[in-house]
Amino acid sequence: MKRALPPAVRQLGRTAYEFARGSLVDAAEWASGRRRPLTPPRRLWHLIGSGRMDFHGSGDLLREWLIEQGMTPDDRVLDVGCGLGRLAVALSGYLSPRGGYDGFDIMPPVIAWCRRAFAAYPNFRFQLVDVKSRRYRKGGAAQASAFVFPYADSAFDLVFLGSVFTHLMPDDMANYLGEVARVMKPGARCAISYYLMSPTRRAEVERGGGVLSFRHRGDGYWAEDASLPEAAIAYDDAEIAALFEALGLEIVARYDGQWSTAPLHSQDVLIGRKL
Repeated sequence: MKRALPPAVRQLGRTAYEFARGSLVDAAEWASGRRRPLTPPRRLWHLIGSGRMDFHGSGDLLREWLIEQGMTPDDRVLDVGCGLGRLAVALSGYLSPRGGYDGFDIMPPVIAWCRRAFAAYPNFRFQLVDVKSRRYRKGGAAQASAFVFPYADSAFDLVFLGSVFTHLMPDDMANYLGEVARVMKPGARCAISYYLMSPTRRAEVERGGGVLSFRHRGDGYWAEDASLPEAAIAYDDAEIAALFEALGLEIVARYDGQWSTAPLHSQDVLIGRKL
């Protein structure tokens, strides 16, 4: 009987595979002249998702969706957990000199690439923050539950968090949301993705068909993997709504993902406005 490989070994193998595959694809694109500007090296894509994702296409769709939510070329935009700058690339030809983009992340390789790629864009800035994460930066110095965003109060017109709160424990998530509210201007908007649990969602999960089950109940959350909750975390819908209200954030729109009914990792998204 074969024994399953430990998760750490499987992750190491996947990382090595994605690095090798990405390097080959990068080389082929350079040789053929098909390399698009501001394309991050595919050997790094596994850090933020799949090496097969449509980096530019998905970024363009995100930009158009944020415009529908009220984003303008003159906005100051904050991208929390910016990764390889997918949103930054999509905004590189959209934001005016009066607008600006700031992104931060905890992974050194992605910030190093973003800084090099956007060296000619003075209103696009990237910061590396030394925050601990069991999944992405085990040796980080600061605790996410006490981390202060490196920006002034009321600095931004739009704050975006994609697949951030789906990997943060409750105290970390609550602190980050408080920091989001702090750096937003009055009337500013935030767009934040979650996995939100409700009685309806629990019934959908029990019927099966969804990509995630969140069967492991923790203190204030549900986890997909009890041994590593940060891999995928769900929160109570009503409790998140109450937290938004307590922080002076009005939920003006919500978009339900399909993670509970289909084999898709699409997340729920809340649009908040600072009162």
